[in-house]
Amino acid sequence: MRPSLIPLLAAAALVAGAAHAQAPAAPAAPATPQSYGPNITLEQAQQVAAAANAEAARRKHPATIAIVDTSGALVYYQRATDAPGTAEAFATRKAVASVKERRPTSADQQRMKDNPGATPFLPDFFPFGGGQPIVVGGKVIGAIGETGGDDDDVAKAGAAALH
Repeated sequence: MRPSLIPLLAAAALVAGAAHAQAPAAPAAPATPQSYGPNITLEQAQQVAAAANAEAARRKHPATIAIVDTSGALVYYQRATDAPGTAEAFATRKAVASVKERRPTSADQQRMKDNPGATPFLPDFFPFGGGQPIVVGGKVIGAIGETGGDDDDVAKAGAAALH
């Protein structure tokens, strides 16, 4: 390498390093609860469903709702009138994926958008918004899955009912 290029390359490396150092930090990932608590009760599930239904009604959307316990077993289910046949599977799979991963299914949806070539091979992976873990006292006690319209917002409203 010619000696006259060395200072030029060094200056370019400094500029690149400074630009990298000033780049905005990536947003922090939401905290994932590390453990499960006691399973959600039927009464708690009914409270969650009532809050989700209220949000769905406010948005004028029908709501198909599935609420599962920490193992993914169905505790509560409601199907919206005239919901398509796939609504049960969608709501339930969203709830199961959320409780197994202990995070919203919208996080997986975003991961698929960020990495379009990625192919997940997890049986409970379901990258569609509308699944939310239900957290009480910092521990996951179940999850809600919703489909019918504004899925993520309706599920969030339901999950927040027990905080």
